[in-house]
Amino acid sequence: MKTTLQFSIESLLFGIENSKGSIEQVLFAGKMAECEGMPNCNRLGKLTFNDFTVNQAWAGAVSLDETLILGYDGWNDSVLHVCIRSVRSAVRIATGSFPGREIVMYEEYREAILLNKLSDKQIEEVFKELWNNMDLIASTQIFVEGGILK
Repeated sequence: MKTTLQFSIESLLFGIENSKGSIEQVLFAGKMAECEGMPNCNRLGKLTFNDFTVNQAWAGAVSLDETLILGYDGWNDSVLHVCIRSVRSAVRIATGSFPGREIVMYEEYREAILLNKLSDKQIEEVFKELWNNMDLIASTQIFVEGGILK
């Protein structure tokens, strides 16, 4: 019986003018952005799957930490990269660009030794959800006025 991919997307940045986030994830995103030739990284999120085996290494192999989405969202276009971050390395899964909605899938992901990998169709599902809900990985500002969150 085939199951449907279920996942959640969590923004890892906060703040508008000077976005902040977890040091490890922000440093990783900065390095990936530089490697990918992006002007900066203003979108960062974490993908969590209902199936914990997705993008996890085989027992005894190098431990992989998390599946991240990082990218640049400009006025007329955006580029998003989905990758797996580990302590000492990264595996690029795919890159998607908007408004054209083109997706480039990477061979390094197809060749990675993982318990369970996303199919091309599942990767397309992730990008479709992201493009339809870019606010899921946008940095946000919390305003506090008189002790009341706004």
